This record gives sequence, C-alpha cells and structure tokens, in this order.
Amino acid sequence: MTLRRIKSTPVRVAGVALLIVSTGMATSAVVGFIDGGGDGVALLWSTVITAVAGAAFLFGAQSGERSDPALSFAAVTWAWIAASVAGALPFLLTGVIPWRHADNALFESVSGFTCTGSTILGDIEAVPHGLLFFRQMTQWFGGMGLIVLAVAVLPALKVGGLELIDKEAPGPSTDRLTPRIRETAARLWQLYFGVTVAVSVALLLTGMSLFDAVGHAFAVVATGGFSTRAASAGAFDSIAVELVLIVGMIFCGASFSLHWQASRRGLKAYRVSEFNWYLWILGGGFLLVVWLNSSQLAFADNLRESAFNVVTIVTSTGFGTSDFTGWSVSIQLIFVLMMLIGGMTGSTTGGMKILRLQVVWRYAYREVIRSRHPRAVLPIRLGSTVVPEQVAARAVGFVLVYIGLIVIGGVVVSALGSDPVSAFSGAVSAIGNDGPALGKAGPHSNFLSYPRAARPVLMGLMLAGRLEVFPTLLMFAASARQLSRIRGQLPSRVR
Repeated sequence: MTLRRIKSTPVRVAGVALLIVSTGMATSAVVGFIDGGGDGVALLWSTVITAVAGAAFLFGAQSGERSDPALSFAAVTWAWIAASVAGALPFLLTGVIPWRHADNALFESVSGFTCTGSTILGDIEAVPHGLLFFRQMTQWFGGMGLIVLAVAVLPALKVGGLELIDKEAPGPSTDRLTPRIRETAARLWQLYFGVTVAVSVALLLTGMSLFDAVGHAFAVVATGGFSTRAASAGAFDSIAVELVLIVGMIFCGASFSLHWQASRRGLKAYRVSEFNWYLWILGGGFLLVVWLNSSQLAFADNLRESAFNVVTIVTSTGFGTSDFTGWSVSIQLIFVLMMLIGGMTGSTTGGMKILRLQVVWRYAYREVIRSRHPRAVLPIRLGSTVVPEQVAARAVGFVLVYIGLIVIGGVVVSALGSDPVSAFSGAVSAIGNDGPALGKAGPHSNFLSYPRAARPVLMGLMLAGRLEVFPTLLMFAASARQLSRIRGQLPSRVR
C-alpha cells in the first residue's frame, strides 16, 4: 500500500525550511558537545525531530500550481512559521525555558528568525554555548532568507523559485543578478557568507573570542541584534569592536544586490538615489542626535554613543551600548522615526525601506502640484527612472497598512496592560524588526516587561514586518483554499 502525496506547495516548502533549520541545530549540537555545557544531547534531539518533520513534509507533499502568486505568499509565510516553531524546541529541551512557558520559547525563536533581536532572556551569559550559538544562527538563517537558500541548494523543490524569492526577500521587488534564479540565489548567499567571514575575522582582530566574534558576525550581517552578552555590544567597551560593528551594519543595511553589482562594475554601481538617501539619513541622523545630546554627554562620548545608536537603529540591528531611554524625548522620537524607515530594499534590514519613503514622498509632492495644475502630466521619478503608477499606488497602500498595523498593535498591547509608550514603541520595534523599544523595553531591558498576552501580538507584528505586510495578510486566503484542497485529497474516513 502506498501513501498518496498531497498537493501542497506550502507544506513542501515548509519541509525544506525545517531541513535547513535542522542543519543549524546539528552544528550547534557540535558546539554544545565541544563546550561541554550539557546542551549537546538536547540539541541533537531537536535536530532529529526537526529533520524527521521536515522530511515528512517534503516527501509527503508535491508542488501545486507554479503560477499561483497566492500560493507563493502562503509557502513563504508557513515556511517561516514552521521554522520558528521548530526553533523553539532547543530552548525547551535544554530546560533554559520551562515547558510551561513554551510561548516564551516561541517568542525567542520568532524574534531570531525575523531578525528582530528582542529577547525574553535575562541572564544570557548563563545560557549554554551550544544553545546560544543556535540562537545566533536563527537570525543568520533569517537574514538572507531560508527560501533564498532553499532555491540555491535544493533544486529538487521544483516550485517557482523567482516567485518564492520575490515574496520572501525584503522590499518591493527582487533583482535578478543572473538569467537563472538559482544562480542569483547562490550568488547572494556567497556574498552573505563572505561578509560573515569578513566580519568574524575583523572582530577576532579586535580581541574578541572566536565564539563571540562568530556570534556577533551572524547578528551583524542579518542586522538581527541578538548578542552573546547580556549587555550586548556594550559588554566589550571597545571602540575597535564598535567601529567594526558600525561598518558591518552600514554595509548590510544597503542592498546586497547592489554590493554584488559593485563587485563587478566598481563603485559607480552605488550611484543610485536610494543609496544616496540611505547615507543622508545616517549622516543627518548622526549630526542631529549629536547636537541634541551635546548638553548630556561629553564630546567624545557623544560622538561615540550617537554614531553607534543611530546606525544600529537605522539598520534595525538593535545592538546596545547605552540605554537611550534616558536621553531626551526628542532623540527618542527621532529613533522611532528611524525604526519606521529602516534601510535599503534588498538589504537584511526591517522597516518600510527607504525606496518606499522616496516613492511616497514623490507621490505626495506630485499631488500637491496637481492640486494647482489638475491637467498636468506629472510622472513620479527616482533619478532617471519613472516609477509606474501601480508601483507607486502599491507603495502608498503598503505604508498606510503598515502604519495601521502599528496603531492596532499598539492599542491592543496597551489594552492588555502595557503603558502607552512601551506599547506603541514596542509595536513599531516589532514590525520594524528593530529589537529594543522605549519605556520599559529599552536596550537594557527585555520583553518580559510586556504582559504575557501581549507578546503573541508582537510576534505577529515581527512576522508581518519580516515577510512584508501584504504577503502575510494574503497568506490567510491562500492557506484557507489550500486546506480545503488538502481535505478533498484525503480519504473520506480521515476527513
């Protein structure tokens, strides 16, 4: 008797994601056994459980319609959810987070895979090194995307690779670097891996241990923000370490496809309007914060603290060297605006992305001019490029929905018991994948300050921010249709 394979692209893609996550668990188990922290066995069991589930999903299903865009939405979102659920296992099996608080383990996993960097852990240094290494790896996998990796190394997936990458990758669209999508995915991961190695070596040269260097390199390239230390980057109190992290964050906050093109065409590849805006936001934000902080900090400390915090907020990394919740209210408002914007499209950052900000700005400016000249033909331009009307409308719609989710999330979290500052800044931080918030959830605190019932709301915002708002929302419609089809394929006695 042979089992009938169901037709479900989301189930199949989720299986691939689980298999990839299991490789990270296996690597972390090796680290655990070498370290002798007692978490190696638990990580090994996590590897087995995740790999078996992944194989069952992958080989128990076959791909559905390749041309169905809604299916791509569902495939990507469910892959991320499956990875996040599996990622909670090591925290539970090691006993670092008790089973009665399984929701906290899921929060930590979601925060890692979405590259948010918000944590519920208090004494991070007490966590065994194997589990801590896996925690750092979750954001590294999430940075470039499990789907991009899947398309690069698992051609047997046999689903629409371009559609999956386009739905998973941050930003409005995905650049195709080569005619073959597998080569594009592979090159992006080659660059991603190369930058990880470069940052690791640079951090080693500053005096960091190998474990800390690799762990922080994972966080830098993914702009994730998890640290191997409770005090984050501030634990090292080193200007050299902070300079390496700043350079790494700025590099990874820009488009990886732009970096790849620059490696072939030279620095002229960076002559695009979005990259110029990115540098202006970083530079302008730094000067503004230095000016506003001039009465609170000594000049040298002001330059150092302002530079690091502006870069870590704009790139949505979320490392901490100081508690900026003690700074002036005006600076905190600037940081919230930076959280909203984020970095460039095609980067590993969160937020709305600078390209959308440019489009919305041009759109608003055009409408003001059109109010005086209603018959004028005024195309929206970014440099020499004319933005199609439907792209501009989609960008405006995205921003409205994005802000709407922040308002709804902030109201719900506040209603569940948080103070308004913590609630709304937490919603901005979660959907922007930034890490720290304001109020009780600042850089030197953790997200246990939020009521237990509020943390699932923040998890939902993290996923919506990482996977883009529209794919996450449209996933529900596609999933309902897929569930109906799967039920129709099962024997009547099972249904």
